[in-house]
Amino acid sequence: MIMRSLRSHWLLYLTLALYVVTFSIRPERAMAALHTTLNIFGSVILLIMAVFGLIGLLQVWISRDVIVRLLGRDSGIKSLLLASFCGTLLIGPAYLVFPLLMEIRKQGARWAVVAIVLTSYAVKLQMLPIESGFLGWPFTIGRAAVTLAIGIPTGLIIEAAMERRSSL
Repeated sequence: MIMRSLRSHWLLYLTLALYVVTFSIRPERAMAALHTTLNIFGSVILLIMAVFGLIGLLQVWISRDVIVRLLGRDSGIKSLLLASFCGTLLIGPAYLVFPLLMEIRKQGARWAVVAIVLTSYAVKLQMLPIESGFLGWPFTIGRAAVTLAIGIPTGLIIEAAMERRSSL
């Protein structure tokens, strides 16, 4: 049980060990790091709670059958295009998107959908005007087009790799 805990929470234990070492060597630096950590944690905890709340609502409001019908294996190209579009609408930090995508995957979405959402998440439609203000419309449109164009092939490659891995 202890080994399983160490394997699954190794990053937490490593961080705590580094804090202990830092406190013993340079307590003032360790306090500054702890202060920064608590500030960051305080700023993201509400976002994390909101995402987990949305995941709970997703489980209640959207049935597994709907997820499978819209985003499952038999939905064909429609699911891939929907994933590409939805990925461009997502906002916020990526660490909040991961649990949402894993929940959708558990409910029956295909691996290609998860990979395509993550790929198209780099486009962010609401940020295109800001990007174009700094980098120009030709760059912005070109980058968005290339990102979206590689999304579906990337998703299909990832899906094939995940299915091959699960069959081993």
